Amino acid sequence: MLSPQAASDAALRVATPGAVRDMIKRSWVFVVMGMVTFASVAAWSQTGKNGVVTINGGRNVLSLQAPAQPMTPAAAPPAGLVTIYSNLSFGDHVYNANAGSGIVGPNEGMPRPQWAASAFTPTADHLVQAIQVGVGYVQGTDEVIVSLQEDAKGGYPGKPLVWWKFSNLPTFGSCCVLQTGKFKKGIPIKANTQYWVAVRTTAQGTDTFAVWNDNYKGLQGHWANDLGTGWINEGIQMLGAFAVYGQ
Repeated sequence: MLSPQAASDAALRVATPGAVRDMIKRSWVFVVMGMVTFASVAAWSQTGKNGVVTINGGRNVLSLQAPAQPMTPAAAPPAGLVTIYSNLSFGDHVYNANAGSGIVGPNEGMPRPQWAASAFTPTADHLVQAIQVGVGYVQGTDEVIVSLQEDAKGGYPGKPLVWWKFSNLPTFGSCCVLQTGKFKKGIPIKANTQYWVAVRTTAQGTDTFAVWNDNYKGLQGHWANDLGTGWINEGIQMLGAFAVYGQ
């Protein structure tokens, strides 16, 4: 029988370079997982809300808990309108209830405030008469503003065309309440022209911490944010969950 030392030496001799590399890779996976866990715990402690993790100073938000309340069916699209654009899904996956972009007021306590916007491009001329978004509430003032905006020169949100204020938001981490803004008169939009749907805090909501849920389909597109100094086009990112309806 080999001694413990001899057995160890034999194991080292038969270990191929590939096996060594695999062991190193596995070790790094555990190290990275540990780093992510540590960072998540640190971020959670800053939010003061159990199960909510902020990343990049609140730019991205995760819910690590089970749904905060029973699943609520999403509101149906307004009757009689066509879908101009939608990244919403169905059932209990209308949007990603556990991930999204922070909508953060300047006095919430995060390193910086944030508003967010997602772009869409209609394939035909339309009259926008309704918009649906999936926004959840974490803490602070319970209200946000959702707007349809032109595309500014340079490819970021420009002039607001219509806006709605929403309050009594569903708890972040739950599904599938949608905020529905209607405008019967309608806003004309042009084919092959980029527009933006934006979510921001209100003037009173300086301590607001809300989350614009990511779309469940994983669709990406032009995404912009405002960190308190004006809109910035952040390139191609995960789009917030929304739909645009009209004639």
